[in-house]
Amino acid sequence: MPVMTILRESPPLPDLPERLLARLWRQRAARQQEFRTDAGLRVRVLYPGRPGLAAGPDFRDALLEVEGLGRVRGDVELHRRQQDWYAHGHAADPNYNGVVLHAALELSPGVTRLQNGGQAPVISLAALLTEDDTAAASIDGQAAAGQADTPAAAETAALWSILERQGWHRPADAAGCGDLLDAAGDARFQRKSAWCRRLLAEQPPEQTLYEGLMEALGYRANRQPFLKLAAAAPWAALAEEAAAYPPAERAAVLERRLLQRAGLAPADGQPAAGRTPAGLGYGAALTAAEWHCFRVRPANHPRRRIAGAARLLAPFIPETRFILETRFIPEKGTPPGLAAALTALVAAGRPAALTAALTVAAAPGEKTASIGPARARDLAVNVVLPFCHALTAAGMENTRALALYHAFGKLQDNEITRETASRLSIPANTAATARRQQGLLHLHRLLSGEV
Repeated sequence: MPVMTILRESPPLPDLPERLLARLWRQRAARQQEFRTDAGLRVRVLYPGRPGLAAGPDFRDALLEVEGLGRVRGDVELHRRQQDWYAHGHAADPNYNGVVLHAALELSPGVTRLQNGGQAPVISLAALLTEDDTAAASIDGQAAAGQADTPAAAETAALWSILERQGWHRPADAAGCGDLLDAAGDARFQRKSAWCRRLLAEQPPEQTLYEGLMEALGYRANRQPFLKLAAAAPWAALAEEAAAYPPAERAAVLERRLLQRAGLAPADGQPAAGRTPAGLGYGAALTAAEWHCFRVRPANHPRRRIAGAARLLAPFIPETRFILETRFIPEKGTPPGLAAALTALVAAGRPAALTAALTVAAAPGEKTASIGPARARDLAVNVVLPFCHALTAAGMENTRALALYHAFGKLQDNEITRETASRLSIPANTAATARRQQGLLHLHRLLSGEV
């Protein structure tokens, strides 16, 4: 992307703190007809992005129209002074490699460089201060009155215009909103199922399901490292190694091997016994540097998530006698294994039973569950049900997977679902089921150009 920088003589600007700049950006950026670069390129903000809540840029997933490039999606970073980018260390921080726009009140010669060698375009925030003469003073009062985050009608209309070009028309009433979200939720489910079918054509069902579970346990910060770990420690190798141990010891065996393959094993940790990793078919180990741990809550640290994964997977080690004795198989005669066990639960048609199978209680000495019911429901809806739908595409289980998806109640709200509903002016209580929440996520991806 070309560097976009505005350099102009201007009167001294007010010394606003960045929190007020963020409110101005959120409330007014999409109202501007355009921002201009020194080369004359036009930049229009369709959606200012959702506020960043963790380490990284101020706003995530903003939508811009850039002359010559079309629609651009990415992160936005705001500063009082352009050079604060370097003063704050962002140029060396990979968390900022997704920045597609750097906006500042005071601009200076030079470019905004990213850690990966790219450059972020720069625009001036000065136009946001001229919308009215009391801009900065009024923001706090508006926030206190609950108005600062209300999307402008023009911004909402612009977002619906993008969706309508893709066949998703703005509903006329609340009932229409519900129908639209149901349809969008089904579209997201079908896309996930189709992706699973592509994977199933290339690898065993157990590996496909295992990869999905591992990626989901990585949360946002570590999804890719968890997916790489699933390739470095494939399910067949893990299951073969753990099956040689009594059931009570298998979770510990899995945890040790996964930590070793992740490059996160304690320096004084004992390796898993038995054959060498190479002899079992394990791939090259990751390094500790591949994991994102900065400002990650202790409960979401990769080591704790890996421990939870090991305890989740251990009961599904494919040993017929053991598997048939556990509560995870509703009837005798069901083939053993990770995919078969969870498919059988889906066929039973009870959301509570599937959730229980994916929940992992707190480990000894810990106060919170390794995988709580809320996260287990997320795994069921986002991973297990689309997988089972793909695995049994021509049979009755396919219908059961979709029916169970429709039966799941509301999952945890997140910043994307809340922000999408707000920006599209969809009533907050409309997304009252997992299916409709998935619909909001599908609309978000449509707006972002990812579908």
